[in-house]
Formats: sequence, C-alpha cells, structure tokens
Amino acid sequence: MNPFNPNFGKVPQLFLDRNQIVNEYISELDSNLDSPLQTSVIYGVRGSGKTSLLTDISNQLRQKGHWIVIDLTTNQDLIPTLTYNLYQEATSKFEQLIGKLKSIKVSGVEFQLKNDVPQSIQYQMMLKQILNQLAEKQIKVLVTLDEVKATKEVREFASLYQLLIRENLPIALIMTGLPENISELQNNSVLTFLLRSNRIELSPLSHEAVIKAFAEKFNEGNRQVANPILHRLTLLTRGYAYAFQLLGYLVWKNSAAGDVINDQLIDRLLPEYQLALSRNAYTKIYQDLSYQDREFVRAMANSTDDKVKMKYIGEQMEKPSNYIANYRQRLLDSQLIRVAGYGYVSFTLPLFKDFVQWYAQYDDAGF
Repeated sequence: MNPFNPNFGKVPQLFLDRNQIVNEYISELDSNLDSPLQTSVIYGVRGSGKTSLLTDISNQLRQKGHWIVIDLTTNQDLIPTLTYNLYQEATSKFEQLIGKLKSIKVSGVEFQLKNDVPQSIQYQMMLKQILNQLAEKQIKVLVTLDEVKATKEVREFASLYQLLIRENLPIALIMTGLPENISELQNNSVLTFLLRSNRIELSPLSHEAVIKAFAEKFNEGNRQVANPILHRLTLLTRGYAYAFQLLGYLVWKNSAAGDVINDQLIDRLLPEYQLALSRNAYTKIYQDLSYQDREFVRAMANSTDDKVKMKYIGEQMEKPSNYIANYRQRLLDSQLIRVAGYGYVSFTLPLFKDFVQWYAQYDDAGF
C-alpha cells in the first residue's frame, strides 16, 4: 500500500512535523478549556496541510466521551447549522441529556421558531440552554471552521461566539485559513478578538524530517535509494507538505519492491509532478494574487538566480523601493516568498518559479 497520500483534506499516514502540534493542542484544551488555545487559527499557504490538521484534531477529540465536535463550512448559515447539529449530536450521544429543552421543536431538519421573536435571539437562547446543560455534565464543544473568510455569516457567528465564551460556556473554536484571509479577518472591527487568538502557523516541513521519512518508507517498501537521491527528492519538495506527499506517491507508484530509485526515474516523473503541482495548487494560488503581486513574482521569476535582489525586482517593475517593500511584505505574509539574506528574497514553493514563467505567457496573451 502506498504510504504517501496527496489527497487534500485527508489525514495522511505520514504527518510530518504536525503530530506534535495536534498532541499539544488536544492535551492543553482538554485539560483547560480556558487556555489561550480556546480560540485558535491554523494558517498557511494552500497545500500546507491546514485541513488535514483540522481533521486530525476533530477525529481525535470525537473519540473522547466528554467532547462534541461540530464541523462547519463558511458556505453554510453558521448559527442555525451549529444550533441544529449541536442539538442532534447531544440528543443522539447522550440520550435525554437535553430532552427537557421544550422550547426546541425539531421537524425533519428544521426548528419551529416563533414569528414574534427575532431568529438570532432564539438561536442564541437555544445554544445557551444546550451549552449550560452540557456544562452540568462536564461535556465540552469544539467548533471547527475550515477556510474561513470575512463573510457576513462569519461576522454574525463570531459575535455570538464571543458572547458564549464571555459567559464561560464550554465551547471552543478552531479555524483554518489562508494567511491573507486571516489578516482580513483580524482587521475587521467585529473580529478583532482574533488578534488575541492562538495562531498555529504551518511553516515548511523540516529538511531533516522529509529526508528521514523518504528513507524510512522507501526502505520499508524494499526500494533502494542512495543518499544523493534522497537529498534530491527532499530539495524537490522544499518542505511543502503537498509536494512531499505528491512526490513520494509518484515515486512509490512508479517503482516496485527491489527497484533502485535513481535520477532517471525522478527525471521521468518530473513532468507529472509539475503538472499536478500546477493543476492542484499553483494555478489557484497565482490566480488569487493581485495584479501587483503577480508583477512582483514575475519579476522574481525573470531572474536567473534563486535568491533575487530586491533592487533587481524594483528595476524590473520600474517602481521605487518603498512601493516594492509593500508587496514584498504581502508576499512574505502569504508565505509565497521568504527572506534569503539581507536585500534578497526567494520562492518558498518548489518549482514555483518555473510555473510563474509558464503561466505568464498566458497572462500576456489574455487567457
């Protein structure tokens, strides 16, 4: 069985540099709901493993008898969905635990709400009743929200959530999002409480962890791989979580027990590797950039060097240093580039320079 899994959102068998994050989060939140982890934000570039991390946390907490986990997505009407799902989970898992809540009438999948009372107030009352009774039984609730954005529904939900935690009700929240979306959230006047939330940054996987995982798994699969090849494979991932799973998957799939993994095999797989990176991650990443951000990365890609001088980028864009510095910071925050020495930057993602050069042709042609 292939030990590598490049599918988005799945918890991979090889969860490098992430298990410690999951274990520490669950241990602290489980022992003390009032800890700084009560409201947490996982952020990182697309493909860094945010949803996989969220899924792992959800799955592990669900196995504990004193937790209820409610998974939400931003395309839902969050407050009614949370209220209904929490009611269903509690009544199902704990039988008559909240059976005395006579104000809630469930018909199919809808609540019977009173016409003379605003729905927002009724849902708020319902949630408080449910959470208060769960608290009596020492049962806690974790709400997960994947790929959060500053939408009207999120703002309404955040306002209610703040009210619930101010009343010391047993509820916690963990969200995932792209760095630029998290910044937008924290700059919203309704969502400023997120500035005080615990932030979990998914930085690149360590070189040591990647090379060790490749060596161990290929050895377990009776595939022979020399140290220079392990080093090349590791460099081809640049610590990008999706790239690690994808490249490992392709190498395993295209080799068999007893085979030698060599440069010829890697060379043969490179086009498929690049195509999958482009199709499944890079195209969306690039398309979400502003026009100025694209100009910056295109200027970087024009350089023959991996470490690009800021002065060179300014010359390519024909813009002053203060203008360039603004977009440099934006791209650093988005984790698409990194500081590569004083006055230098480089791309964080593997083969992203090649992708930008390729995609720029279609940009210029108006596609």
